[in-house]
Amino acid sequence: MLALREVILKAIFYAHFILDVDVVQLGALTTSVTSGGLALLAEKHKEIYLNHGDSFTAAIVCQTVKKIAEKKGIDLKHSRIAIVGAYGIIGESVSQIIVSLANRVIFIGRKVENLIGLSAKLVSQDDVEKKDKDFVFTTNLGETANADIIITATNHPTALLTSNNLKENAIVVDVSQPVNVSPKLCRERPDITRIDGGFVNNPLGFSFIPILPKEIIYACIAEVIMQALEEDKRDHVGSIDLDFLRETEKWAEKYGFTLNKLTNFGRPIVL
Repeated sequence: MLALREVILKAIFYAHFILDVDVVQLGALTTSVTSGGLALLAEKHKEIYLNHGDSFTAAIVCQTVKKIAEKKGIDLKHSRIAIVGAYGIIGESVSQIIVSLANRVIFIGRKVENLIGLSAKLVSQDDVEKKDKDFVFTTNLGETANADIIITATNHPTALLTSNNLKENAIVVDVSQPVNVSPKLCRERPDITRIDGGFVNNPLGFSFIPILPKEIIYACIAEVIMQALEEDKRDHVGSIDLDFLRETEKWAEKYGFTLNKLTNFGRPIVL
């Protein structure tokens, strides 16, 4: 792990000192191997500003859930929502927002102690009405079979969800990289709806990622672009600050990085 961090630091220094970059996004899995970017803070140059891009990604995931509810006529208060990877960087902030929208939520993660910590944080939120809440904290992935809407936010190397994990007509917002719902599963279960999570419209007119059309961009990349445009000289690493998350939404309105049309593996879907 230490060797990986050294490689990442070298790349950051190269970007700053050779390419004159001052805002650096921790893309791919570099956030995961640097404790959310926190492990780099002590060693980076003071004029380099790090951002994992997960704040705007989490915001877009929640916007996606709201759009699904609007399109399908779903009352989120009476639907059961599951969040897989609930205490991760994206999952935690999504959890914090979803609990103010829904009464029945399943929080899923591998470590009991982290679920306990998440539970304490959610219970202490001032904007969450505790009455009539039905929250389940579990390490059992099979609990997704009880959910109407599933949000996946993990970095597991293989797809976690199987046909047995999904109830009939389940909706999955898959922000995980790699994905948690495979194309094969989508073919086997045409009743389920899988939605690509974490994509926004790209107003810049040119592509940053060769595999994506130029009209689309990852929300995490959009976030760091907006930070540079705003000349925001802060580090945004570790757990997500919800105030900053809301700030990224305001930036997005200003610059046009709006929620992309709903797709499944890049193909438009109609709800």
